[in-house]
Formats: sequence, structure tokens, C-alpha cells
Amino acid sequence: MIMSMLRFELKPDSVAALKDVFDRYQILETSIQVEGCRTLVLATPDPEGNEAFVMGLWDDEAAYQRWMDHPERGAAADDLLQLVAGDFDPSAPAGQWQVLSTLFDADLAPGAPGA
Repeated sequence: MIMSMLRFELKPDSVAALKDVFDRYQILETSIQVEGCRTLVLATPDPEGNEAFVMGLWDDEAAYQRWMDHPERGAAADDLLQLVAGDFDPSAPAGQWQVLSTLFDADLAPGAPGA
């Protein structure tokens, strides 16, 4: 399993607008349908700040590559470019890390394997 993380350095007061772009283009809803995509999160350390992240869990690098090759990936590029500060390449891949361990609430539910 791998985790992808894409950082957005935004212009001031653009976090809400970034979420609006993700909602309008259904970016998370589209990418979660890619085979091997398990979890996606759009998050910010401060809703009033200028930084946001998209994090995903993928079965493997091939699963993430399917998203990179998806025909709808990049559809929001022009809108995203209006929100970011500094250099941003909408076609660049996110950083990727090998996942060593994961735990989800469902893993702790009564009746779950190992519970």
C-alpha cells in the first residue's frame, strides 16, 4: 500500500475556494472510483490559512498510476492555478510513501477479524 500526499500552497483566503473546486469537479468522487484507490482526504491545518493537502491510500503504485493516467485528472487545472501561490504543476504526481501500517475504526468493531 502507498500513501500519496499533494500539498497546495494557496493564495490568501483560498482554502474554501479550493474545496469548492474539488466539489464542483468531483475530484475526490472521481478518483475514489479508480481501481485500487482506498481512501482520500482533502484537509487543511487552518481553514483561514493558505495551505491544504490531498492524501490518498492506494493499493500500490500501479493503482496511483491509474489515477495519474485518468482522462478526467487535470480537468480542474485552470481553476486550481487561479488559487495557488508560486509554482504549481497540475500534471505532477503527488509525493508517495510506502505504508508500513494502517488502522481503521472498522478494524476495531465487534466481529471484525482480530477483534
